[in-house]
Amino acid sequence: MRIAVVVHNEVKRDARVLKGAASLKTSGHDVRLFGLTAEESEDFVLPNGVPVHLQHRDLTGVRARVEEEGLERGRESSIWTSFRTQGDLVFESLRDTFVPDIVHIHDHLALTAAKRYKEAFGCPLVWDAHEIYEDLASIEDVRAAVNARIIRENVEYVDGFITLNQSIGGFYRENYPQLPPPVLLPNAVERVAQSSYDGRLHEAAGLVADQRVLLFQGGYSPHRGIPALLEASGQLDERWTLVFMGWGKLEDEIRSHAEDLADRPPGRPRVAMVPSAPHDELLSWTAGAALGTIPYENTGLNHLYCSPNKLWEYPAAGVPILASDMPEMKRKIDEYDIGVTVDRRLDPQDIADAVNGLSDADLARMKQNCGAYAAAENWQNYEPHLLDLYRELVPMPEESPSVLQSAWRKIVQLFGKEAR
Repeated sequence: MRIAVVVHNEVKRDARVLKGAASLKTSGHDVRLFGLTAEESEDFVLPNGVPVHLQHRDLTGVRARVEEEGLERGRESSIWTSFRTQGDLVFESLRDTFVPDIVHIHDHLALTAAKRYKEAFGCPLVWDAHEIYEDLASIEDVRAAVNARIIRENVEYVDGFITLNQSIGGFYRENYPQLPPPVLLPNAVERVAQSSYDGRLHEAAGLVADQRVLLFQGGYSPHRGIPALLEASGQLDERWTLVFMGWGKLEDEIRSHAEDLADRPPGRPRVAMVPSAPHDELLSWTAGAALGTIPYENTGLNHLYCSPNKLWEYPAAGVPILASDMPEMKRKIDEYDIGVTVDRRLDPQDIADAVNGLSDADLARMKQNCGAYAAAENWQNYEPHLLDLYRELVPMPEESPSVLQSAWRKIVQLFGKEAR
């Protein structure tokens, strides 16, 4: 198949998009990635051979488009038109260079051009919803309304639907019954062999070798439980140090705690910071933790039903998890006994008590269970769900006149270019 994978970002850091494209490429398909960049348009090829085209995100015409379409002035019209403009930019860059047998749209912004893909190519369209877009953490009402409108106005064009887990799939079934039944494809990591820890995390954080690390890994964003963790750090016993490895808005707040040495002995601070690690080295750094944290705050359905990358990244590195008791995270943690959960209210004393109460035997047991979890829950084990969906939507040539359909779409595309 000729597969166009469409995103609204610069691709390189979107692990879900990269894994899916690699799986399709390895299965013998012609896969092309199309995204957006704030910089100049560029073309490059990923190490696995998948070509990528990034179109410059040019929004200079948004205001004129609002006026041309006679939309009411205001923030909602501006956001609505900006999102549609970006969707159109990706579509037009694809239309002018590639004739797909199937289009795979990630997230909601690129979904704004769903009708145009259908009209131009007449091929099946897969929508991959990574989030509950109308109930993101701290989302403003106007943006939530626009996100819901995008989905509502484009679900009729979706032939295949992918999302992360049962809870999010249930939300979409209830609120958008026109969508096809969801194919569940979580953010599992690729299967890797666990290697022995080389001490890099402790060295970078200035810790003695036997210090237990409670690790926060990722973006320092609001609503991810960082204030609760920082307050809990004051109640951790001296065997534990809270280490932050990442970047983001709350960096200064974290740094102020890291610089407070308090009454701790050398090599055993309450809080430490290390720079974010390259993605291909991430698990080697993560492996230095005794416990990895996912303390998301219950700020909306998207967090309540979340199952983030770290739910797989930590165990892949042999690291048990401390998480808030959101249903999807708690289900995995309890089923495999790979960590502990705390009440989603995130009381700092509860967090400290849960961490301090873990014995060496508890940590060893959960660490061993991480191996079983990583073997059962990895990208390769879920990959067939993606490939089976594609086979259902576009049967092989001997089962369908898809070659003729592809030729016909090329003719339609050619005449469409001449008309423009």
